[in-house]
Amino acid sequence: MDYLSDIDEDFVHLLRLTVTGTHADIASLGRRALRGLMKRRPDLARQAQAVLAMLLAPQATPARLNTARPVPVDTDSRLQLLRIEEAIGDIAPHPVWPLPVETVLTSVIAERQRITELTLLGLPPTRSLLFVGPPGVGKTLAARWLAQELKRPLLTLDLSAVMSSFLGRTGNNIRTVLDYARNLPSVLLLDEFDAIAKRRDDVTEVGELKRLVTVILQEVDNWPGDGILVAATNHPELLDPAVWRRFDIVLEFPMPDRDQIKQVIRSLAEVPESSVKALAAVLQGKSFAEIAREVARARRRAFLEDSELESALAHVITDLSRSATFIQKLEFARYLASMGRSQCDISELTGLSRDTVRSHGIARQRSRKVT
Repeated sequence: MDYLSDIDEDFVHLLRLTVTGTHADIASLGRRALRGLMKRRPDLARQAQAVLAMLLAPQATPARLNTARPVPVDTDSRLQLLRIEEAIGDIAPHPVWPLPVETVLTSVIAERQRITELTLLGLPPTRSLLFVGPPGVGKTLAARWLAQELKRPLLTLDLSAVMSSFLGRTGNNIRTVLDYARNLPSVLLLDEFDAIAKRRDDVTEVGELKRLVTVILQEVDNWPGDGILVAATNHPELLDPAVWRRFDIVLEFPMPDRDQIKQVIRSLAEVPESSVKALAAVLQGKSFAEIAREVARARRRAFLEDSELESALAHVITDLSRSATFIQKLEFARYLASMGRSQCDISELTGLSRDTVRSHGIARQRSRKVT
């Protein structure tokens, strides 16, 4: 029978890869052999599908992940080229993203949960994502969340260790990192991607870096299906044009809107809605990271002064209002009025004239005063 010779050939390859190959190579051969077996031997389809599911499962044991391999290092500095974070528990609180971002990320998780069925249909899962957006909008957090949800280690390229004064060594370092990550089912994060995937028509760049961009693009094209490659950039205009069509998904992370800012504040602190509204007003246009930083600042102040968090937030809001827009200052003024502040206080704290405060109908609503 013809299929016997195919099995014999695959068996020889399997033994060779067991000795000299990698997890990704062995898994790839196993998937190919099992799909052929299910067509030739329907009576073994159920058993073969169970093994196929094991090869494709996002959860894998440390032995299968081959985590015993030493982390690659720079030959001169001996610094590790990757930072490795093992998946431990869930990220709390649950990250807040705009709906389009949330939809894409949950879709990637759903694909991995049904990867066996997709593979049998000849539909590979998403293997590569390009995250684009300003600093602090959740790109790195999204990569970490994907790794946690998939129970995979997160491998982050350490750009400071990878970059060398010797261009050839920089290229070798990046190739070493990519080779290591290819053979470890994981989520690889290439942060500051524009530093290593610059436009090849940039006359200031030398040939070695241009060749490196070509290598990176080839790696994105051929990234194994049991891993996920995430690249993130704050400067999409610097990327080589060929980058955009190589990634399975290009995902833009916008700055949070007013409702998302409120949602983040509520997830970080339990305070009255009036404080949430006022803080959201003066944080308009800020990133998620900046929002978390200001809430943390208020919490530290409340702890150190043994005061109520609401009072500490009022001080933070006052500081932020000094550089706020006119509309933000008006909303802050209404918040102060709701806290019992006089029009004189409101004018002093916001920088708005008393006539402006009065003309917008902002007046003290109750007699409580915040210190």
